[in-house]
Amino acid sequence: MRGAFSKTNDLASASYAVLKRDKSLLAFPAMGLAASGAILGVNWLLVNLATTGLNAGSVDQPGKWGTEPIVWMSGIATTLLICIVSVYFAAALTYGAWERFQGNTPTISSCLSAATQRLPVIVPWSLLTGTVGLLPSLIRNLEEGLKHLPFFVGPALKIVAEIFNIVWSVVTFLVLPILVVEQTGPIDSAKRSLTLFRQTWGKSIIAQFAFGFLGFLIAIPGLIAAGIFAAAGAVVIGIGIGAIWLLLVIVAMATLIGIFKMALYLYATTGEVPGEFRGAGLEEAFVSRKKLKAERKAKKARRKAQASGSY
Repeated sequence: MRGAFSKTNDLASASYAVLKRDKSLLAFPAMGLAASGAILGVNWLLVNLATTGLNAGSVDQPGKWGTEPIVWMSGIATTLLICIVSVYFAAALTYGAWERFQGNTPTISSCLSAATQRLPVIVPWSLLTGTVGLLPSLIRNLEEGLKHLPFFVGPALKIVAEIFNIVWSVVTFLVLPILVVEQTGPIDSAKRSLTLFRQTWGKSIIAQFAFGFLGFLIAIPGLIAAGIFAAAGAVVIGIGIGAIWLLLVIVAMATLIGIFKMALYLYATTGEVPGEFRGAGLEEAFVSRKKLKAERKAKKARRKAQASGSY
């Protein structure tokens, strides 16, 4: 069987084939990034205006800067707002991919309109997943108050929170297509995603995370170019090239992953592989539990046969 990265490359190529037909899908991650950047900028401005320029050296204990009420309250609000904006534009992208797989031609306006219609399910889900994403940060901020407990409690809580985040991201991998297609609430969508995950247990689930590794590989040439310019003394140009390249990679990979999620959802719910993904190994991305158990039994049987034949 081909390696996980080889499969991911095929799935990414299939996603790219869809993207070539609808390059406008790139607009949604780009708009999401721009909106998130604007929110961060407004938050920074408001915090500075409200605190007359609060910074890490303006409090009695600089290390506790993040515990200032105005800072962590605005931080939480900003994080949740960015989550809503990100999910909104991701939903628009997901809808566009769905339209394409149905044989239609999506437009930016039609996708944004569809995402707007789904705000009643997008906002609650964004708040839920955003709150889950804040858990590690909240635990880090609570670390000061945990010093009276055994030394291992703080690190253990951090590890548990990180593991929970990873499990959460895997189990809810198909929530966005469910929100777009089935338009169910956050809890029902999470349960539905878990059901689909159980029905199609991931033998090569690593392929999901390999998209991130693929993005890292694509980012390397831009980072090398940025380093070359910086080493030659053109630091500003190098930083600019690196930043622009990374933004382009982030937008491109977010689009490919969004297309892949919709394709996987359609395969998991209908059993049919979308046109561009035929022959790309989508069927192998997730294997049923029964097949997985059967393969494990077959491997054990072969090992026993080999062991008995060696004597």
